[in-house]
Amino acid sequence: MTKRTGRGHVAAGMVLLLVLTGCAGEAARTYPQWHPCAGESQALPAWMHGVEVLDGYYVGVGQAGPMGGNFFLQKMRARDLALVDLLDQVQVTVESSMELMESQTRKAHGDLSATRRATRRLRVASSLTFTDVTRAGSYMDPSTCTFWVRYTVRRDIADNLVALKQAKALHRMTYDEEGASPAQKLRWITDAQARLNDVDFSVLSKDAGNKNHLTALFIARKAELEQSGIRGTVWMLSAPEALRATLAPRLSSLAETHGAIFVGVSCREAHECVGQAREYAGDRLVWIKAASQKSSGSLGMLKGTLRLGSTRFDVHTGTLLATHTVEGNVFGFHEKEFDWAGLAEQLLDDEEMKKVVE
Repeated sequence: MTKRTGRGHVAAGMVLLLVLTGCAGEAARTYPQWHPCAGESQALPAWMHGVEVLDGYYVGVGQAGPMGGNFFLQKMRARDLALVDLLDQVQVTVESSMELMESQTRKAHGDLSATRRATRRLRVASSLTFTDVTRAGSYMDPSTCTFWVRYTVRRDIADNLVALKQAKALHRMTYDEEGASPAQKLRWITDAQARLNDVDFSVLSKDAGNKNHLTALFIARKAELEQSGIRGTVWMLSAPEALRATLAPRLSSLAETHGAIFVGVSCREAHECVGQAREYAGDRLVWIKAASQKSSGSLGMLKGTLRLGSTRFDVHTGTLLATHTVEGNVFGFHEKEFDWAGLAEQLLDDEEMKKVVE
């Protein structure tokens, strides 16, 4: 057993502190004959001496001080802490695999928000239950009435159970995460298939699931996602945050009118925008860049100038197909009166701009 750190260890340490500060009062308590504290001292188990290596198992140890003579509550508290300790060790494997997944997604310019949601979902899905673990020893210190308990779970069972739960969770996310791109969902179902292939069902209980059934289910879902790809035009917007927030709703509506999809993810460079369009299975990309400036006019009126540049790409090859820039003005007595969204719609209706956008 490796040295335990983290929440389980801290929680156990806090319990021990409470025990030490209150042991004097508890030692003076007279316990019924059946209570473990009323008996003779037990031999100290080997696993109580410190770090222990138990090949082929994850090991968790929990302890709890006396709880007013209620031994049932004391046992439950020690058991809960032992399971937390056990899960902390198993969870390292889960988090390491998800950190790798997030790193790969970042390199591919994927949707990191969706990936982080996936990380949290998989951590929940990988939890063990008490039906998966085995009690492997206990000890009652008669001088302080502190109760210790140890639980173990076979590594092959835990690792295969975690992989199976991850596979099922990834498959479920292709339905639940509506904001994820088609490419992101395809990666999830591909990862689900890979995790399922690694599961050795022979070490799991019969109610864990049927590998052939799950394999067929994942294959069908992947085929469905591949067939439902967008294969159309993707619109993307690059602009300062305030201007972007104003223009995005109107551009999203315009994109739908043109039979395109507006992707809310911001991009800065052409290769990055094309990569994002591939995530959404688009054939064409319309990349709109917007900038604005304000100036004072006569009689206290303000003038706002909006400049739109639109570039069309072939997503498959990254080839630039067409580009056009247009500029227009809007007036008002207060900056908040500027109808930037309405002006943007007018500019995109420019004859030369239509050739790029449509």
